[in-house]
Amino acid sequence: MVTRAPALIATVLACAAFAACARPPEEPADREPEHGPLPAPFVYRGAGCTARDRMAPFEQLIGRSAGGVAEFSEIVDWQHMLDSINWAQGCWEGRRSGLSQAVPMLMQNGSGTTLRAGARGDYDRHYRDLGRLLVRRDRADAYLRIGWEFNGGWYPWAAKDDPVAWKAYFRRIVAALRSVPGQRFRIVWNPAQGEQQIAPDQLYPGDDVVDVVGLDLYNQSWRPQDAVDTEARWHNLRTMPYGLDWLARFGRDHGKPIALPEWGTGTRPDGHGWGDDAMFIARVADWIAANDVAYHVYWDYDAGDFNGELSSGRQPRAAAAFRQAFAQPPVQ
Repeated sequence: MVTRAPALIATVLACAAFAACARPPEEPADREPEHGPLPAPFVYRGAGCTARDRMAPFEQLIGRSAGGVAEFSEIVDWQHMLDSINWAQGCWEGRRSGLSQAVPMLMQNGSGTTLRAGARGDYDRHYRDLGRLLVRRDRADAYLRIGWEFNGGWYPWAAKDDPVAWKAYFRRIVAALRSVPGQRFRIVWNPAQGEQQIAPDQLYPGDDVVDVVGLDLYNQSWRPQDAVDTEARWHNLRTMPYGLDWLARFGRDHGKPIALPEWGTGTRPDGHGWGDDAMFIARVADWIAANDVAYHVYWDYDAGDFNGELSSGRQPRAAAAFRQAFAQPPVQ
């Protein structure tokens, strides 16, 4: 989900250190796109039936059906993981679109699950069960984000705790999923933006077990200059260690398509989200058009720590830019 406490920021300074903290005028929302029509975006609108019932405003915004949806799962225990995924897929029954499914590697803290036990194969059966469930639900071609945002420290499967075991375990999960008859799963290796607590490329498990290289991208930062310079913050998102330029280069080097399995602009309670930013939306759309992007998921949801909603009308400039980029037919 949304990146937290980013170690990608060198130093946090107060906005008051600058003469002006007001944001400058943003790029016009009706700027002509620098690309042709783009494929329909995936979206996160919440879990399962909640998302299903909230889809209409987003699809009205883009003038067509979403290309797919993102889903997560419970991490209380293995059975809750499977039951929550099965429930969510039941909500989408009869709707044929793409699926980006987050796949946890461990259960919540206190569960006793460990990376080393996973690397030994102790949990293989749960992933075979997951694979069979998805095939049965007609999701054999789902994008599976195994252990997403592993370079951060906010999930139980944080790779910094045991990088060697993490990679070995990732490979075991892929082997278990691919052992399921009828599967055509597309495996996504998916760090969070920035180095966070460990450099993502130290955790690459191998080309044979990765189909898509992803990166979660949010319009947030802790650099003081980003509060007053939209171009500077976009440049930083591209050129920072393990930012967008790195993603494009890493994908090319490994012969893999790339993805933005979560991206969005919005606000944070601590003030470090850059909100109704039309330029960010337009720049991301241009970047998607210029690269081999398999899919991307807009975070049209209020997660508490980050509110990226566009379809609610709370970010009209960003919503207009999103419509300009992704509507079908394109907005002139």
